[in-house]
Amino acid sequence: MSDPARPEPSRPSRSPSKGKVSVLGMIALVLAVLSSLSLIVVLVAALMGHVVWGGFTIFPAIFFPVAFMLMCIELARTALRRRRR
Repeated sequence: MSDPARPEPSRPSRSPSKGKVSVLGMIALVLAVLSSLSLIVVLVAALMGHVVWGGFTIFPAIFFPVAFMLMCIELARTALRRRRR
């Protein structure tokens, strides 16, 4: 039993990382969203018979894989961080 007059020794608290999004994760999310929007613009324009600027097709071709790799790196970092605990 603990003595109510005696305070509990405080443990060094770690900053909880639940709910936090890292910088890499946020960059990957933004790149994936922008790439998705770009693809949607291309598809809608194609359905309407229009031709859009070539950058709208090149952007997702480059940045979807970049976003995927950033997410893989972030998952690996998170796994290593949890393993060290």
